[in-house]
Amino acid sequence: MDEKIAQRLCHMLASCEEATRQRALRSIEKLFAQTTEKVDELLLLKICKALYYMLWMTDKPLKVRKVAVTIVEAQSRFADRANRMHFFSCLFRSMSMEWPLLDKHRLDKMLLFVRIVVASLLDVLNGGRWDMGEMREFANIVLDKQGIFNKRSLGLAFQFIQVFWEEFRENREGLLKKNEFVELSDAAFLQLMAPYLQLLVTLDNKQVLNTLDMYILKPAATVPGMPVQGFLLACAKLAESTVIRGSARKVLKQILKEHENTDDAGQELQKQVDETIAAIEAAVVEIRQADGESVAATTDAQGSTDSTGAVAELSGESDDVDGELSDGSVEEGDFEMVPQLEDVSEELQADVPEEDIELDSGEGFVSLAEAFLPRLSKKGLGKHLREVATLDKVRKFMIASGIEDHEMLKRLNSPKMRRQLQLLALHSIRCLNPDRRFKCARKLNRIVNITETSEALPSRRRSIDIAKAIHNIKFVKPEKSSLRKRDRPENEPKKRVVFNLKNNQVATIPKRTKSTLTMPMWY
Repeated sequence: MDEKIAQRLCHMLASCEEATRQRALRSIEKLFAQTTEKVDELLLLKICKALYYMLWMTDKPLKVRKVAVTIVEAQSRFADRANRMHFFSCLFRSMSMEWPLLDKHRLDKMLLFVRIVVASLLDVLNGGRWDMGEMREFANIVLDKQGIFNKRSLGLAFQFIQVFWEEFRENREGLLKKNEFVELSDAAFLQLMAPYLQLLVTLDNKQVLNTLDMYILKPAATVPGMPVQGFLLACAKLAESTVIRGSARKVLKQILKEHENTDDAGQELQKQVDETIAAIEAAVVEIRQADGESVAATTDAQGSTDSTGAVAELSGESDDVDGELSDGSVEEGDFEMVPQLEDVSEELQADVPEEDIELDSGEGFVSLAEAFLPRLSKKGLGKHLREVATLDKVRKFMIASGIEDHEMLKRLNSPKMRRQLQLLALHSIRCLNPDRRFKCARKLNRIVNITETSEALPSRRRSIDIAKAIHNIKFVKPEKSSLRKRDRPENEPKKRVVFNLKNNQVATIPKRTKSTLTMPMWY
């Protein structure tokens, strides 16, 4: 297949003109008929994407159905049946990639297209007399991670599941009238259901699993004329497996409960069932190993976090500070605020001796110059704030319980510890997002009460009253926007303006006065 010709036809398939699209589709059919070797996957993906957008550009309902059928029947021009299955795989993958871009105006036509593709795929399998090689290709199409059951295209998965048995029954009834339907053997039906059993034990989306159970697994044993012995035997053995989760085992047991399981199976069928179960278990183990490796890599990258030690043992629980997560990380909304804080107890301790400071229960000052430092490591700060929050809860509990003579309470009321509690309160202030209420950081006096007394602070540093600051931030009224409407006096009339074409300027429209002149009827 010539790549340049195929790319040119792809551009024509997405043309705005219907005649150009139809001419390109006929050329694609001729190109498929001339192809005798295996088609390149990337080139076939481009063609399938162009065919998808050809249907996208078609608007009228009758033409949509006709074009969808013509697109799907183009695969029948391939002489090699392997290319036909490859075409369906690329078509589903193209639909999966483009599904998130689907809008409500084109949703119905794409749902119809999925139904037509499923019906054509089942017809191709019947034309190959349910060959085991083609059945394995069908399983690969269903289990393709970039295809039907991709996480970005759940709508495609729901539609595929819901229409599968409907189109199977319609195909069977239509082909039986023509005496062209080939009955499935036990092994063929088991191979047809094998990918759905694997999806049952590997998928993690609850809605998709419920839909799969409702529309495919439970009705499978009730499809008329289907040999379900191998399928039920596989369900029984898979329910006894130790690698599947409990929800999947529950679904399998419900299927076996509704239908009688026959254990009298031939050696060939038993061998086929064992191979199917082994493949499913291997897929489950592979997924678990991949998940374990990803978790281990994440753990190595982040580093192991130490426990809080005696503080955690004392409190019996680890409470998170506002804006901090359990692992010391920061939530997205608070990422810009938290790293600007740091433990400044040593610097404060060096500036002012402990014995010269007397703090009442309702007071407490922390230097802004010391607290709001440049961005440093946030992990140590998060761990420190969690410990301070735990100690603060212990202190409040002891005060509420009346244990005022305890030695630990005296330590918690020490000036150094009180400064750290105020540092925690500063962190709470920054989590209130004051910048959103006060549009300019220079208006700090609108947020807090500032003192600059040389007696209290020899270095004349600004300090904030924590309690008043939190109260001001919580109950402040946001400033008016600069884009607000201009205050207009109530009695001022509104002026109507129009662009004067003659003078090339904006002029005011004069107010029209109602005429009192009445004209006679005969005028």
